[in-house]
Amino acid sequence: MQALIHQTTLHGLQFPIRGSGVTLGQTVHLKCEKDHRVAAFVKLPVRWTFGLGGTRLRQLGYLPVEAAEFVTPALERHAVLRVRIVELEPAHARTEGVDQVCVSVWGQPADLKPARRVAQDSPDLPPLS
Repeated sequence: MQALIHQTTLHGLQFPIRGSGVTLGQTVHLKCEKDHRVAAFVKLPVRWTFGLGGTRLRQLGYLPVEAAEFVTPALERHAVLRVRIVELEPAHARTEGVDQVCVSVWGQPADLKPARRVAQDSPDLPPLS
């Protein structure tokens, strides 16, 4: 595996990171959506009564457009990507007052090449003379 994206900031964070259980080094799952955006999900602990609990997948945010276009071919072919949180900055520590989460993406560079699409129902062309 090689670093495909060393660090990129997630946009459109869906919940505040402070107290959420999101940690550095945590695994992030990517999913292509119908509107061609790539959503980032994390597994967070769920606490029930008596200390019982489990985990649930919760949407964290979206990859920037450039990063989404870059990794979409790998996601379409279900390639193995290792995505981790590499930087967390809570809102109270930033001058902008907004949380910031950065991720890195690792994988095989060959998986980033778009899959060849074979044209179906195309007429056979006669050879050139």
